[in-house]
Formats: sequence, structure tokens, C-alpha cells
Amino acid sequence: MKTDISQKWAMLAANGIIAVIFGVLAIFVPKPTLITIVIYFGVIILLLGIAMLVGVISNYRNGMHYGTDLAEAILLLIVGLLLTFYTRQSLKVFVIIIGSWAVLIGIVQFYFAFKVKPELKGKNTLLINGGLSLIFGIVLFFNPFKAAVFFLVLTGILAIVVGIILIILAMKMKTFFRQLADEG
Repeated sequence: MKTDISQKWAMLAANGIIAVIFGVLAIFVPKPTLITIVIYFGVIILLLGIAMLVGVISNYRNGMHYGTDLAEAILLLIVGLLLTFYTRQSLKVFVIIIGSWAVLIGIVQFYFAFKVKPELKGKNTLLINGGLSLIFGIVLFFNPFKAAVFFLVLTGILAIVVGIILIILAMKMKTFFRQLADEG
């Protein structure tokens, strides 16, 4: 089957429009958008867990190994159920885990910054990264839901910018291929 790249501009434009819509929702109604995203991922993970469980049953019936797949299916089902039905609490736990990880990374970077030999470069980079990681982690740790909403708004701004770029690119692509077809 032959694909014509000149017809791909519409898909690019559609992706741009979706990105702009997401960006607008993320900026103007961030809390419901965040909850919806978490529920969406919870449902997807839940469906993956169910699919894995079906595979485990098939493996069991065929006498194949299924232990690790069963453990993964159970874990996916638990995570999917938690994200879908205990959305806010799951989101807070997830953000706190990310915040704790960032604090740990910051501490490790500070440790290495003070262990770096003076003749080696990179001490300032480690100090700056360590400080930023610590601040990021502390903010996430002490106010997880508001921090998640803030980062969603930043993501929304980026989505609008990328969406507009995609739409402009799609229109330029459409014009270019139309001109190319008219000349040929």
C-alpha cells in the first residue's frame, strides 16, 4: 500500500488542534483536567491488567509459566483500581514519591559536588542541579496536588505553543504540496 506524504498535513493539523484543546483545558480548568487524565490512565492500566490476566489464564491452561505475568497482572489491576477510584489520593501519593525521589537526587548531587576534585569541571552544575532538585522535591512533597496542577498548567502552555506550531506547519505543508502538484 502506497502512502502519499502530501495527504499527511491533515493528521498534523488534527494533532495540533488536539494539543491546543488540551492546553486550553489544562490552563483554564486544571483540576478537572488533571483528575480526568489520572482516571484515564487508571482505566488504561486497569484494561492492561485485565488483558494480562487473560494471558495468564491462557498460559495456565497451556501448561506454560505464568508466575511473573500473574504478579504483573495483579499489580496492574491494583494500580488501575487505585487510580480510577481513589484518584486524588493516588495522585498525591504519586507526586510525593516523585518529590521524595527529587530530594534524594538533590542530596546525591550535592554529595558528589563536594566530592569532585577541584581540577575536574562540573561542580557548579552539580550544585545548581542539586539545589533545583531539592527545591522541586520539597515543593512536591509539601503540596502535592497544587504542585501537580501547576505543572499541568505549564504543560498546557507548552501544548498550546506546540499545537500552534503543528497547525502552522500543517498549513505550510498543505500549501507546499498543492504548489508542487500544480507545477508537476
